[in-house]
Amino acid sequence: MSDDTPSPSSWSMRGLKRWLSTAPETRDELISLVQQSRQFLEPDTVDMLEGVLDLPATQVREIMTPRPQVIGLHESTSLAEVMDIILETTHSRYPVFDSQDDDAVIGILLAKDLIPLLVHMVRDEDDKINSKRLKDLVRQPLYISETARSDTLLRSLQRTQVHMAVVVDEFGNFAGIVTMEDLLEEIVGDIVDEHDDFDEDSDINNIVVHPEKPNTWLVQASTVIEDCNDELGSHFDDTDVDTMGGLVMQTLGHVGDLEGESIKIDDWQITVTDVEGRSIHNLELTKTDPDKQLLIGSH
Repeated sequence: MSDDTPSPSSWSMRGLKRWLSTAPETRDELISLVQQSRQFLEPDTVDMLEGVLDLPATQVREIMTPRPQVIGLHESTSLAEVMDIILETTHSRYPVFDSQDDDAVIGILLAKDLIPLLVHMVRDEDDKINSKRLKDLVRQPLYISETARSDTLLRSLQRTQVHMAVVVDEFGNFAGIVTMEDLLEEIVGDIVDEHDDFDEDSDINNIVVHPEKPNTWLVQASTVIEDCNDELGSHFDDTDVDTMGGLVMQTLGHVGDLEGESIKIDDWQITVTDVEGRSIHNLELTKTDPDKQLLIGSH
């Protein structure tokens, strides 16, 4: 090949420059432009660009950890109990609630802020530990509405230099928590660290085919209804609730002994298979009329 022959990459760059010669005038045109850019850019790059553009259209409630799944602390919890909880759950931040009001978050505890106390423990300076209260260690919380846009949340986290916000509903009640990691996952996809249980915590595996039962799927209760609809071709209503567990709770109308409870919605039989306390963890979804089943996995 002659040195004067253009390389494939240079052809792509020339095509990209011509393609971008007309600037998009609306957000929809920009999104369409990004989607068409797969002929020039790596798929992962296009996915990230789409994630960034989707932030203004994504509400905080869609990416937050809802209240039933939040692991929090109370200001009356002893520091020894706090350390046990941290060792068990391995989170880096915890909301701390007022002992008299479960809707009142007094602050955020960073696990690293306990390191000086651990040093005192090693030095047997127990008097310094006992004089400390949990409320003395928490940091001022950032509050955000569950209906706020995700790009607004991003700017707030950047401005206040914090990585976790407390989400409140329209009445000011505690609705959940949202983190910088939640925002990043909207852009780059699931981030699995060394403490994550990939099979249980990752959204990648929250809907799996049942290994033994036909036309049946195992679904985590925390699965967003829209994701379930996309994956299974179902049409579950997400007007009032966001997750599959919330849909089951809403339909049942009670919070008693839920394990083994079963409901039918459209052509789906939904059975509660795993419960801890009042929280539903796992569900079993069976298509009762396979002949009407839509093509699975086509989205």
